[in-house]
Amino acid sequence: MKKYHNISRQTDKNKKEKIMKHKILSFLTAFAMVFGILAAPFTNANAAEATETKSVTIHKILLTKDALEKHDKDKKYEGTEIPNIQDFFGDTKAEEIDGVYFKLQKLNDGVADADIDVSNDAQWTDVAGKDGKTAGGAGLKLDTSDLKKGTYRIVEDLTKSTYKGKDGELLAASKAVPTLLTLPITNNDGVVEAAHVYPKNTQEKPKIDKNFAANNDLGKVEDKNNNQKSGAAYENYQKEKATVTADLGKSVPYEVKTKIKKDSHYKKLVWNDNMTKGLTYQKDLKVNGAGLTANDYFVTETDGGFTLVLKESGLTKVENAAKEGDVEITLTYSAKINGKAVVDKPELNDIALDYANKPGKDSEPKEFTPGKKEITMKKSWDVTGDQTVTEADKGVTAYFTLQKKNKEGKWEDVETVEKTDKNNFEVTFKNLDEKGTYRIVESVKGYEADYQKYNPETGEIEIKDHKDTDNPEKLNPTEPKVQLGGRKFVKTNNEDKKSAKLERLEGAVFYVKNGEGKDAKYLVAKDEDSKTVIADAKKALDKAVEEYNALTAEEQKGEIGKAKKDAIDKAQETYNKAIKENVSEYTWGEKNDPNVVELTSDGEGRFEIKGLEYGTYYLEEKTAPKDYAKLQSPEKFEVKVGSYVSTDAELQYNKDNADNGYGLQIKNKNVSIPQTGGIGSIIFVVAGLLIMGLAGYKMKANKEQA
Repeated sequence: MKKYHNISRQTDKNKKEKIMKHKILSFLTAFAMVFGILAAPFTNANAAEATETKSVTIHKILLTKDALEKHDKDKKYEGTEIPNIQDFFGDTKAEEIDGVYFKLQKLNDGVADADIDVSNDAQWTDVAGKDGKTAGGAGLKLDTSDLKKGTYRIVEDLTKSTYKGKDGELLAASKAVPTLLTLPITNNDGVVEAAHVYPKNTQEKPKIDKNFAANNDLGKVEDKNNNQKSGAAYENYQKEKATVTADLGKSVPYEVKTKIKKDSHYKKLVWNDNMTKGLTYQKDLKVNGAGLTANDYFVTETDGGFTLVLKESGLTKVENAAKEGDVEITLTYSAKINGKAVVDKPELNDIALDYANKPGKDSEPKEFTPGKKEITMKKSWDVTGDQTVTEADKGVTAYFTLQKKNKEGKWEDVETVEKTDKNNFEVTFKNLDEKGTYRIVESVKGYEADYQKYNPETGEIEIKDHKDTDNPEKLNPTEPKVQLGGRKFVKTNNEDKKSAKLERLEGAVFYVKNGEGKDAKYLVAKDEDSKTVIADAKKALDKAVEEYNALTAEEQKGEIGKAKKDAIDKAQETYNKAIKENVSEYTWGEKNDPNVVELTSDGEGRFEIKGLEYGTYYLEEKTAPKDYAKLQSPEKFEVKVGSYVSTDAELQYNKDNADNGYGLQIKNKNVSIPQTGGIGSIIFVVAGLLIMGLAGYKMKANKEQA
């Protein structure tokens, strides 16, 4: 039989004292009877002693962890109200708290005294109407006047409690819970008519932090608190994290650590990670700690982040592990910077931990085979109880992602729709594979998504949103940031930017290199899923440039030249779009790679590169504008914070206004005889002099012969 707390049972010593008192009382009673007969005419009868416990008031006491551990469970307590709880419990911070739910249960018939187990739920049955929450700083008063004599227990139900500390703490370690009672309650003075019990708890909340993984090789932009490579560390929870830089498509590793304090027992642990549009989640989440396996949680993933929910088995593992000490759960995953990233704008992903003593309503998205070409998603709000739908509820931003299961059984994003309509969140997805397997994933900050069944007859699926205002605020650590850079250029003739003779040149083609030497590599754009979109766009652009440069100088100035210029601009626009929408990453390779990046100057001589890690790079000219000499050496340039917009020290990017900032001027010289700018021209001049010299010699020889 397990040990339990019982304020009604007495020690052997107390029992012996009661027997002695009983004998003395019997003697005195006999004496009093005789005396009473004599004194009856002159005295009134004494008031009757209490014979039942008419009420039990439950007070929830919050103690510090140290005070709870040191509290003497055998400290004498009479079952009556304690006038000063701080003195009694030896804790100056002890306080009575509200919002804790208790219920009274009766011992089932047939359970022998020797077999009573206060922790065995099967032995106990709820007493109707004997429950509620502590309130008003006066506890919870239960009327027990209508209850039969017998054995009862008081049970605390944290799933129905609404208590939360000022910093989001929830009730943790406890003593005297459950509490065993024998009605009527007695002490050395007899039956306690108005009894009081004082179950005790500490309060705790988890700790969490998120950062880049410690082993990252990311370039530093700013690191005020020197934590770029510290990994997740609880002391950095609200400290500013580092900002780093990376090329388009580079993998950025993250780490999240969560500490569950000793004796904590949560019924809800949910992690939500939402990434900005410039990051693509790689769906590579790994969960470690508390002996958790894939069967203990479910994960809902999209390109924009994930939701991790511990199942009942996972929560039980965490609670059991917490009985022995603090428990740490570690999440590791990665994201890549995609073509939607904005130059010099930090991309980040926001993780939040939702924890509670009551179960959550998060569920896994429902799979369905549409059987038709479209499906409609309808959204509803949980309005049960005292919750109502407010304008704030309807005014949130919701994201709905349609996913399709591939041949490997993995979910791939098909389309994501953003909705902010205050009255209608309905979304219809069209052009579906009638025999494919789909699901819809919702993300709404601050809400739990409860996925309903798919109705094949109507082609509709419903998602119900829940919001529990009784739960603590989610724990939200500061985010590490990653950003990429870019540079703008303007191709011109060999004139100063303020010269009236300045001409902007189109049709120049450049490669981007990461160095000057023979080991330098060329920037390559890797297509997603081995597509040829980028390569095809580049071929079309090359053709447009070739056709323009094939024109004579006179033709370039005429209508046909204008048409070819427009063709270059259109092909350049298509190429840029292909890079933005289809590139999965930048790599460094060889010049002959079919996806090597080529930058082409447009009708205003403009070209640019976005998506580079901050650093030093070089432009190598592939094709010079017609009638201009190709650059003989690479043009050095820097990519750094602000370089994409640049400064007015450089050439205005748009000829007519400065709205698009400034670009680095790249000059080309006109082709002349001799051609300047390289060893070829030197050879040409030398060869000419030799020819002239030989001609003179021949003429002299002919004269002499004559």
